[in-house]
Amino acid sequence: ELDKGEVGVFTEELTAIREAERQAENIRKSIKIETKRMIEAANVQAEKLLDEQEAKAKEEYDSLIADGMREADADYNAAMDRARQDAEAVAKEAEKNKAKVIDFIVERIVGPGGNN
Repeated sequence: ELDKGEVGVFTEELTAIREAERQAENIRKSIKIETKRMIEAANVQAEKLLDEQEAKAKEEYDSLIADGMREADADYNAAMDRARQDAEAVAKEAEKNKAKVIDFIVERIVGPGGNN
């Protein structure tokens, strides 16, 4: 059997153990709450970063499309200028030969010197 002194020590130790368990439980709860808060904050930050990267990607895409459109327009305009110049050169060459062709046709139809 235990005497009063031993019971007192045992009771104090039991109280200390219960207090330590209570503190441990409080610490576990605090850690659980803090962990949940940190995960939520990390998720918010991840969403924000994802949104920022999506915006940057769209901006880059739009920029590349605009550059491509400008380049395509420039190529189209250059091709049209070359085609216009080629058509004008052909028209000038045809104009130069027009008089010769008319004279040739007249000679064949009317005859040399305008006599039939």
